[in-house]
Amino acid sequence: MKRRTLLAAVGAGTVATAGCLDDSRGDSDGQNTNTNVTANAGATCDTDRTYETCSRLLISADSFPEPVRCEIDAALEESGYTTAGGFLLEGAMDVEHAYVRKNDTAYEPKITESASASDDDDERTLTLIEQDRPTRRRVHEMRIENATDDKRTVELAVVREDDDETAVDETLSLEAGERETVPVSDVLGRYEFEVSDDRGLEATLESRLGEYFQFDALVVDDDARVLESTADVAPCPWER
Repeated sequence: MKRRTLLAAVGAGTVATAGCLDDSRGDSDGQNTNTNVTANAGATCDTDRTYETCSRLLISADSFPEPVRCEIDAALEESGYTTAGGFLLEGAMDVEHAYVRKNDTAYEPKITESASASDDDDERTLTLIEQDRPTRRRVHEMRIENATDDKRTVELAVVREDDDETAVDETLSLEAGERETVPVSDVLGRYEFEVSDDRGLEATLESRLGEYFQFDALVVDDDARVLESTADVAPCPWER
């Protein structure tokens, strides 16, 4: 499930929350040009800055520039940070799909807009919601390859170790040299692969799906093996 910035009615101290929607991105120029000074129950954050959008999925809170960290800390300490105008965080990261990571915990940004606020005083609230199962922007797929010279019937079960949820339970009939792609999951974490075929092969393998690391293929031969890869992820613009 994917997220989009939340537009919700705010009234009498209650914030409405909802929604996992499409995979669209934010502003095309990737910048935030707010010039407000924001305040929230003891917190004041300077927003007279401009930052390019970081393309990473999980971004350490400590890596953000100080004005953005101010917004993050205020949102966590006050259970929501309210201001008139925008947030630097909106320009610094993809708030619809990426996560803020602090103390080994992933947080999903949510921004609510008050339906009662005037056009000249558009009050908005930033909250950071703890997420036990951060996800990629789309479901990860892997190839199942028959590397033998014979037709094979392959049974495959893929289980996520963190919650024992079965992501794949498939029986595939593959001709010699044939490969087939199956969707696995978009949830980050460690996965266990139980593999068997009609020639007596049985194997248990492990791998993980992360921001930088992934499993690409399961190859069936005299034994079974998982092919993995590591992605090159660019640093955030302010870290260069």
